[in-house]
Amino acid sequence: MINKGILVSVLLIVCAFPLINSLGEEVSPVNSSDEFVEVTIDELVSDPKTYNGQRVMLEGFVDKVEYTKSSKGEPFTLFRMNDGNDNEVRVYYEDEHLSLSNGDKVKIKGRYKKEKKYLLYKIKNVIKARTVEEI
Repeated sequence: MINKGILVSVLLIVCAFPLINSLGEEVSPVNSSDEFVEVTIDELVSDPKTYNGQRVMLEGFVDKVEYTKSSKGEPFTLFRMNDGNDNEVRVYYEDEHLSLSNGDKVKIKGRYKKEKKYLLYKIKNVIKARTVEEI
């Protein structure tokens, strides 16, 4: 016969494990459809939790363009996008070097992250662009 104390302990551990496991996870709203949410840069930086993980579409001005390669040698483009005021997001586009210049006005579609970790660095307000159109 199983000791009641052991049985109760096992049940408590089994019931508490999912709760303990989920405490470190942050719940963020995710757009379940394939639609992109049209948003301004100001809205993103003012309320990052609302848009974290969502597909967004926004317009802004290019600033500080950098061209680099991944560790696998694949090209990608990094740039900052601002709204003409003090609000900005960081954007990266994989697979090619885009021909962008400082001051170009662009419309992008991509997935927004309020914070992205790169090795030892944490970067806020980052968008992995799916499309970048000059307008």
